Amino acid sequence: MTTTGRNRPGFALGLALMAIVIIGAMIVGAFFMSAQEYRVGRNAVTQANALAAAEYGQDTTLSGWNKAWNKLAIGSTIVRTYAPGGGVVDTVRITKLDSLSYLVVSEGQSGTGVRAGARRRTGLLLRLQIPQFTMPGAMTTRGNVVIGGATSLLGKDTSFAGWDCPPAGAAIAGVAVTDTQKLSLGGKCKQMSCISGSPLAYINPSVGDTSVYFNYGGLKWPDLVAMAEKSVSGTLTGVAPSINLDLSCNTGDLKNWGDPNKSPVKGACADYYPILYAPGDLTINGNVGQGMLLVGGNLNIQGGFNFYGPVIARGTVKLTGTGNHVNGGIMAASVIDSTTSSTLLGNSSIQYSRCTLNTVLRSTANPSRTRDRSWIDLY
Repeated sequence: MTTTGRNRPGFALGLALMAIVIIGAMIVGAFFMSAQEYRVGRNAVTQANALAAAEYGQDTTLSGWNKAWNKLAIGSTIVRTYAPGGGVVDTVRITKLDSLSYLVVSEGQSGTGVRAGARRRTGLLLRLQIPQFTMPGAMTTRGNVVIGGATSLLGKDTSFAGWDCPPAGAAIAGVAVTDTQKLSLGGKCKQMSCISGSPLAYINPSVGDTSVYFNYGGLKWPDLVAMAEKSVSGTLTGVAPSINLDLSCNTGDLKNWGDPNKSPVKGACADYYPILYAPGDLTINGNVGQGMLLVGGNLNIQGGFNFYGPVIARGTVKLTGTGNHVNGGIMAASVIDSTTSSTLLGNSSIQYSRCTLNTVLRSTANPSRTRDRSWIDLY
């Protein structure tokens, strides 16, 4: 008797193959998702690095502002490149929009290649902080002032050769004090014959307000002191421009206060307008300088010194001897010792000049972010 077996096809092999296919698909999917997550993470880091580079360029431009940029022509653009590190590069374009405003466009680049690289561009609006002085007279003081000898106080707006001055503006007073009892005239200055301006003397109690001497719009005395490039003290003799061996302006010289003599040929230091700060009393004996002079004590100019720009002293100001000329304006707060008088003797002169003041103030100003919507993410 013969027994015939039944044909029973197996399914284990098919099931195993199917399982292999499914597991392989899962492995491929997991690998794909892992690769995608890696790419997304890498791209996010690259984008963040590019944005950080753009921010770095803006911050570096603002903190390291070159005051030579203050004199750029409207519409002109300069380009700066920075390398913060880590393979990122930033390119900054600084465009002057008007006399006070600048647009800083910073583009950070991170990574290389079409797929691996990233770019981020941001914009920043800056505006120069120009001190706003209240200067009613060529000489303004809340204390006593003695004027004698052949001194001249000239409130007529005056320009100087080579300074690219606009047409002269309205005249101010030759001297400004709180009341007539503060003003003592002698020598050739009797009857105010040595004073010119409109009016000759500005007599107003408002001149006694200390904010006239220490508040300048959005800036105050400590702000200007913090901006000072040089600290000076004691007695200085022979202040004058100096140059390096390569004929560039030697700004590191403590006695180099720029060169106001701009005609017929500008010198190397013609566009150097330092902010100078003396924490205490200061005495100057010659020769010439320009910029902004801040004196924490009393200022004594003894002879032969010609200065262009604003002079602000917390104490008194004394000009004696021959050849002393301040072209711009003087403010003496007299808060150190209100009983001591400012004294203007010899053949000294104080000449008001709006052009000199504006040139110095614009050249020494630092920029700040505009108050509203100063920053924008361009892409």
